[in-house]
Amino acid sequence: MSSAGASPLRSTPVRVAVAAMLAAVSGACVGTALSHDTPAGADGPRPARVGLASGVARLPLPAGWVPLHRHSSLPGLRDATAVLGAHSIVALDIRSPDDPSLLPADVRAAAGGTLPAPRLQRVGGRSTWRYELPEARLRAGVVAMTLPTTGGVVTVACDASASSITAANEDCTDAIGALRLVGATELPPAPEAAAQILLPGIVAGLNRRRRSGRRALRSTRSPRLRSEAALRLAAAYRRAAERLRPVAAGEARSLVGAFAELGGDHLDLAESIPRRDAVATHRAATAIERGEQGLQQLLAAQSSRANAASNATPDGAKSVLRTNARASRAPYSRSIPESSHSIESGPS
Repeated sequence: MSSAGASPLRSTPVRVAVAAMLAAVSGACVGTALSHDTPAGADGPRPARVGLASGVARLPLPAGWVPLHRHSSLPGLRDATAVLGAHSIVALDIRSPDDPSLLPADVRAAAGGTLPAPRLQRVGGRSTWRYELPEARLRAGVVAMTLPTTGGVVTVACDASASSITAANEDCTDAIGALRLVGATELPPAPEAAAQILLPGIVAGLNRRRRSGRRALRSTRSPRLRSEAALRLAAAYRRAAERLRPVAAGEARSLVGAFAELGGDHLDLAESIPRRDAVATHRAATAIERGEQGLQQLLAAQSSRANAASNATPDGAKSVLRTNARASRAPYSRSIPESSHSIESGPS
């Protein structure tokens, strides 16, 4: 780079694309409520069947199950709604993932920070992670099954203290089998599943901040204003790393490192501009280009892994991430739709 006043990012365009989510995932827990589910097409008035509705999940109660009209008392599931199943108290919870185990983080905390390894359990055409959670105040603990979806993670937990682990597992299996999803698609459970659910939203937010920051970088030659724009970009990357870190496991951990490193590279750029240090500015711009190319490869690998796992499931569940090859090959565009989940490198 010949001067500090020139645009510090004249790199070859790099685009990383992620498919839009089928349903938005909010950061807060989605409330569970009792609902009346009357079968469509029924002739004449019939008694409504009571079920549970929580976010994208609908659970028509199996025969003999009774609503308790209260929240669960199971450790870590205080926001879930409880019903009396055939053998146990059953809790239904759905929320944006906050732990790589796919269980709510409060469940991990209630277990003293350590969870048993999950077992993959098939229920009909669905794949779930099944946990047996020991609990000091319960005679036999809790069975919990987690089902990751594009609309959040559905957790069904069954209190085994009134019967046995086997009987509680039967209730949980019945609940997972009866569960319906509205506006969401199942995902295969995996160490990266929680990150896959959150990544589209994280990348979309990063895109908005990057477009603004890049625009500010090229709209002025003021070293102070350009440095401030680079600082905002650094903060955007650090924010992406902080949002992903709590749920990142398996190969998704490398994405946290990539976001954090790009935050540091943009900080180096911000510090070099006021000094009018052409060498340092060029070095930072080169690191940013290299880092975004690496990020492209990591997201593409994550997409490929998620799609391969999804294609292996009999029910054809679709993954949250999908590499947009056409966008990767397309000429650089100055106009990017707000809905696009892409990361682009270079002036826009």
